[in-house]
Amino acid sequence: MKALIATLILTTTSAQAFCPQLNALFHSGKTMVLPPPFNHDAKCTTSLALSGETSTHCAWPFDYRAPEATQAFEAVMKAVPSCLLTALEVEDDQDVNHPDFYDLRIFNAPQGEVGVSLKDKGGLQQTYVFLRVTPAS
Repeated sequence: MKALIATLILTTTSAQAFCPQLNALFHSGKTMVLPPPFNHDAKCTTSLALSGETSTHCAWPFDYRAPEATQAFEAVMKAVPSCLLTALEVEDDQDVNHPDFYDLRIFNAPQGEVGVSLKDKGGLQQTYVFLRVTPAS
């Protein structure tokens, strides 16, 4: 029980700077900083889907298959539920058929959908942590 409480306190503390930025992405945010202990900045871009839906995408590059990329992915995965403060439905994406590694988790919340992914890009020799926010319509 003490370990669970310590984990919840750590997760909440780590998410304090991250959460306001994540919630801003549902409206008009354009930058994000990874949760502690990472301080990598990302510029975020907005895209328009054929359906007319608008999403904001943020990307953090790391050296190819760097352990820090996996750690950053896990930190974002832990921070997102704390930020959204609601029971979330988490989905794993379907497998993809290409040689690079890819892991995507989708959080469905009343505010909208948040996708967190980890992608190895062998051709670029980089690994990326991506965050995608799509507001509820």
